[in-house]
Amino acid sequence: YQIEIDEFANCFATNDFKEGTTAFLEKRKAEFTGS
Repeated sequence: YQIEIDEFANCFATNDFKEGTTAFLEKRKAEFTGS
């Protein structure tokens, strides 16, 4: 259970997560890079 929580938290640190969130807020299509 703890591993799942830790890995889920790691997703929030990725550039793709930031891009997805920013694109959503700006109402545009996200441009994911895989990082």
